[in-house]
Amino acid sequence: MRRLARKPLVLLVTYLFIVWVCLIAFGVYLSEARRLIGANYTAMVTDVVRAQEDPERLRLILDSLLDSPDTIHLQQLNDLLWRIPLRMQGIKRQLERSEIPPVQYQPLIDELDSIDRQLPALEEAIANVSSDRVMPLPERQALLNLGLDIEEGLAWAYSELNELLHRASAEQRRLMQRLTLALAALLLMLVVAIGLALLMLYRLNRQRELMRRQSRTDELTGLHNRRRLLEDADYHFQRRDRHASPISMLLLDLDHFKQINDAFGHPVGDQVLIAFANLLLECSRQTDSVARMGGEEFAILLPFSNVLAAQRLAQRILAATREMPLPGPAQGRRLTVSIGVAEAEDGDDFDRLYHRADQRLYRAKAQGRDRAIG
Repeated sequence: MRRLARKPLVLLVTYLFIVWVCLIAFGVYLSEARRLIGANYTAMVTDVVRAQEDPERLRLILDSLLDSPDTIHLQQLNDLLWRIPLRMQGIKRQLERSEIPPVQYQPLIDELDSIDRQLPALEEAIANVSSDRVMPLPERQALLNLGLDIEEGLAWAYSELNELLHRASAEQRRLMQRLTLALAALLLMLVVAIGLALLMLYRLNRQRELMRRQSRTDELTGLHNRRRLLEDADYHFQRRDRHASPISMLLLDLDHFKQINDAFGHPVGDQVLIAFANLLLECSRQTDSVARMGGEEFAILLPFSNVLAAQRLAQRILAATREMPLPGPAQGRRLTVSIGVAEAEDGDDFDRLYHRADQRLYRAKAQGRDRAIG
């Protein structure tokens, strides 16, 4: 019973541990997912945001250069024209390595390539700018138009690219959310499945334990049956061989029990057997094995007890049986029991002890019943 009582606790602790591990794993995944979600596009968005400053700077430097073509403005413009192709090349490589379908960003690549082809013409026009001469109006207008074309192209390409990256990042977030929900559902199903499996395991184990107990328990009285008594006897006889401890046995048979069955019916007889079984349990110790051998015959195996202790127990049972009230219509009758008492001798096994107790039970009946012979 104790083993059976412990198993639900063990299974519950195991199940709670599995649930805890699943929750920890899901928490780690969720934390990492939140940290990494959109990380593929973060660097690209940062580069695009920085690159979006180039068109505006190009416009401001061109305006300043045309108003005052000094060396500082020329240096700023040259630095910018050197940086713009590098940024475009970096962004194009990032796009090609990304998960964005090429069909979505190809127009932007084409625009950047077109700008890249225009840059040499702008550089050549700037090379003609000098701080010691005034630019003719046609040159000024051509330089301004070329710069505006490049500025507008860059502004449009980077604006569209920024929008594309935000859409891709948002789509990735939605995908990760769906994956997270799917994973949560799978974990929940796993936890439920494990819980059901453990519950089924517990029920199967409980049913097996119940069947094992039933196979070793008398169905009517709840006492041990012959099989269980033999198992207990085997254990105690092995222990006796190691520690030389005494073992005794009481073999009991209710007197004239058939008359009760014949007079009042088997239901009343069953109640008498149950009441007598409870009486035996009350009189014996917890270490004793009390069994119903069949019909109205019972046995008590007493480990660590010699024949004197067994005879004292037999006398208590005799007295208690005489005083035991019978149930229902049989309450006017008095019940008695005959008992054979024996102690195991050197070299005895259970069969020899049982045989000797049975012989003394037979003598108790032959001598008038309601007595114990030891």
